[in-house]
Amino acid sequence: MSTQTVLARFAGVVVLLGACQVASPTDPSADQAVVAAGTGTGGTPSGYYSVSARVTCEVRSHRSKISVDGRHLSPADGRFSARAKSGANTATAPAKAAVAGEAEFDFDSDSGDIGAGAVAISPSFIGTDVTGEIVDASGKVVATATVKCTVK
Repeated sequence: MSTQTVLARFAGVVVLLGACQVASPTDPSADQAVVAAGTGTGGTPSGYYSVSARVTCEVRSHRSKISVDGRHLSPADGRFSARAKSGANTATAPAKAAVAGEAEFDFDSDSGDIGAGAVAISPSFIGTDVTGEIVDASGKVVATATVKCTVK
């Protein structure tokens, strides 16, 4: 096994372990955004890891904020987009290339974050839960995760 293969596998394990440190959606004392990690329906890039989605959300009386992050995305699949869904609301982020197997997409109602590149959503976008989807260049959903958001 080459040194590059060993390092690639080790780096993937470190990323995977880091993704496991998430807030518990059932812990009322957690003063953080609710996080959910879901698995993908796509193949395994480089034959090692499954594509996954990680969703975080925060809702306040005047603000909705969502992050949908794809992990272990294959560069061979081209550019990726993300969709955030809550109730009847759906927002889609523009496609971008994965960097080091990852692509991060933000959706927000705050004008400062929108100016920094987040997809604009309304302050009332989030209902009780949010589903985030990672979509490949052909329109296929390759990973999805759903999280129940807490209201702050």
